[in-house]
Amino acid sequence: MNHFVIQQVTQVDDGIGGYEEKWAPFKDVFGYIDLLTGTDLNTSQNAITEQSTHVLVIPNYESDITDKMRVVDDNKRYYSITYADDPVGQHHHNELYLTFGGVLDE
Repeated sequence: MNHFVIQQVTQVDDGIGGYEEKWAPFKDVFGYIDLLTGTDLNTSQNAITEQSTHVLVIPNYESDITDKMRVVDDNKRYYSITYADDPVGQHHHNELYLTFGGVLDE
């Protein structure tokens, strides 16, 4: 299994009475990421996953992951979460539908 960091936007004090929004770690998870269709060609999919390019399967269910977050792998590649699925509502595992966003320059 591979290591991933789920990140969320948090407000950080800017030192002059305001704040900045920055990505911060939410949860470390382990799972498997793959191309959603097994190919890089566009295919017809249902509306929820239409714009997704990858899927991350997390075998151990993690609560509170939303589509307002992103996933970062150990190679600093990041993916926007387009849909966070708890298949059939059983809290067995997570399927996160993703769109590749690029590579962090941090």
